[in-house]
Amino acid sequence: MDEWHDRLSEEANIGDLHHRDRLSELPDSLILEILSLLDTRDVVRTSLLSKRWENLWSTIPCLDLLKQTPSVISSVVSQWKGPKILKFRLSFPSFILGPSSSVIDSWLLFAIEKRVEELFLDLNSYKKVDYCLPQTLYTCSSITKLTLEDCKLRIEDNVQWHQLKTLEIRYPDWLSGDAMNQILLGAPLLEELVLKSFKIGENENFNIRSTSLKILKIQTGYIWHETTVLRIWAPNLLNFVLEARFHGTCLLDAPSLTHAILSLVHDGDVAARFKLLNHVFRSIRNVEKVTLSHCCIEMLLKLKNEDMVMPLLNSKILELDTIGAEDMLDLVGMMFPKLERLIVDQGRLQTWQAPRFDDSEEVHNAMVDTLAYAKMSFPSPSLLHLKTFEATWSMRDPSIIPAIQILLENALILEKMVIRLSQGASDPKTFILAQEKVLSIPRSSPNAQVIIISLI
Repeated sequence: MDEWHDRLSEEANIGDLHHRDRLSELPDSLILEILSLLDTRDVVRTSLLSKRWENLWSTIPCLDLLKQTPSVISSVVSQWKGPKILKFRLSFPSFILGPSSSVIDSWLLFAIEKRVEELFLDLNSYKKVDYCLPQTLYTCSSITKLTLEDCKLRIEDNVQWHQLKTLEIRYPDWLSGDAMNQILLGAPLLEELVLKSFKIGENENFNIRSTSLKILKIQTGYIWHETTVLRIWAPNLLNFVLEARFHGTCLLDAPSLTHAILSLVHDGDVAARFKLLNHVFRSIRNVEKVTLSHCCIEMLLKLKNEDMVMPLLNSKILELDTIGAEDMLDLVGMMFPKLERLIVDQGRLQTWQAPRFDDSEEVHNAMVDTLAYAKMSFPSPSLLHLKTFEATWSMRDPSIIPAIQILLENALILEKMVIRLSQGASDPKTFILAQEKVLSIPRSSPNAQVIIISLI
């Protein structure tokens, strides 16, 4: 009887545990942290759970009001009672033209008064209204991260973003050099700056000067006029991204730079392209890691044909995007004599010298005798320092195999080679054949490890 009594008591306790509201038993601080991870609209709905939850949502430190109607935003703002806002994200649905300027000002003033730290504002659906950000935003000294998308900037007074560390400006209506100068002067702690899709006028000097900046990303599809000058002086800059249709002049002074990502398009003549690339590559001559896009690679290869190349003597890591096997070898051989790590991604390249085989049987036959269609030469001294090679490639283009052979025969201290082959519609036996051919190639480095991975 005692045994049955103990078992029934245990089952009853288990039943009680199943029906207990364990979430409500957590301390308020932990519940608020959990709610901060949810969409604000879902957080507000938790007020229906119980009496204790009725007003709990109104003190969460993160308000995510993306793609909410003005009425919802106003309701949340009016009922919020917390002491401080950590994150405030605001945007409207695409079909909403937007509330009045004064209403948006009141929302931003609310966040500013609550000493907001991270602010995201997207006014994409508000473009038709001539609304500029209020001047009070430029003097909000509590902000540490600010993202402005499709916003009109009008800076009249001194900027006072004394705690700002990350700034992203996306699709502004206009961004002048004077405005950028005021922003940088008012943000002495800024570490990351992202400028996306912005216009620079003709004959304008756009200066970026900052001693605190560590990451700089400039990405724009607009064509910069040949009279435009971009000057960057950032002694502590570590990472630099430049993606632009650039016809002007870029002057970069960043002695601490370790990684440069370049995607430059220039439609001018050879002399103009050389002038642009000469300025840029001379500035990154000591950079350890370089990433080049397909359009930038094309410009460099065209300059090679004119004997106008600029070797990067100190670069040790190279990433190449959307490139053919022969172009890869050409580029490495002419520009990177001290390369230690090479990473290539064939991407969506459609025009390469080696023929592209669509039929599985054709691919298989080409694998048998790849050197019959691909003649590649390579200056062996360019691979004396190579230790790692990684490639992501399509099996429909077997030209990677003779390139691998050249690397294995000339890289004397190679340690690791990883080849990721995308099979697509190819027969599985094609991958097996490719694997066998690569693994059978003689290696000049006795420590070279070769790994072939199949990507479905």
